[in-house]
Amino acid sequence: MNRFTVLPLVVLFTTSGLANAAGNTSTLEQSGSSNTALADQNSAAIDNNIEIFQSGSLHNAEADQRDEIESTIYQVQRGTLNDSYSLQLGGANNSVLIFQSGTANKAKTYQLSTHNSKAIIRQGGVGNVAEIQQHLGSGNNSVIEQIGSVHGAFVGQYASFDSEAYIFQEGSYHDAIIKQEGAGHYASIQQMGASNSADILQRDMHNEADIIQNGDGNAATIVQVSWYNSAFVNQDGYMNSANIMQSGAGGFGGGHLVIVNQSGGMNDATVIQSGFSESANITQTGYGNKAVVHQ
Repeated sequence: MNRFTVLPLVVLFTTSGLANAAGNTSTLEQSGSSNTALADQNSAAIDNNIEIFQSGSLHNAEADQRDEIESTIYQVQRGTLNDSYSLQLGGANNSVLIFQSGTANKAKTYQLSTHNSKAIIRQGGVGNVAEIQQHLGSGNNSVIEQIGSVHGAFVGQYASFDSEAYIFQEGSYHDAIIKQEGAGHYASIQQMGASNSADILQRDMHNEADIIQNGDGNAATIVQVSWYNSAFVNQDGYMNSANIMQSGAGGFGGGHLVIVNQSGGMNDATVIQSGFSESANITQTGYGNKAVVHQ
């Protein structure tokens, strides 16, 4: 096992091929005070790379590669009290990038029995939390970017193949969740303002979902559980709500399209689609409008 805990003011430490681990490399560099970093590559890990760079004070970083092949973990922390953790277990050709600046941000990535996948977290500000989980899949990409304060973001790709998930948050107190199972999905959430929430769940194959929120207290949910569905939500204002459910008859079908545009405040839109190739377009401007479509 290669295990390194590095605490001095400035340290550059590289190792390769110790404890029967083949061709692994770890590089840890710290400047500032009271930072902690741990790189752990076990004896069954082969040709992996870990790089950790910390400047500032009171950071904590941990990177574990176990039974992993030809994968990379790269963590950078600047500022104060940032925390990062990455685990790669039982996969190959995966990569992680975590970049944090500011104060008291937390980032976690888990790639378990996963191949050819990428997880990227970038955070700047105060008190942001981000987590990416990629399990039992291949060819997935996840990106979380947070600017501001007290955001929460989560991406879970489970038994997912060739899927993409993107979360961008700017402002304060946003929450975003993307979960994907199946193959060929695309999901994107963009949040600006304060206290917006967005959730996307995708199953089966080749679904696309986009949520854009600008303002305060908006909420949007998209659930896609069949094939080739598309859903787009654009909210501009405050306390607007949009809920979309797309499914197929008897577990088959799909091919649905939903577009929801809301501007103003306290508007509510709900769309439920089942069967084959349904289409709905809702536009709400003003305050307190309510629309329901059931197809």
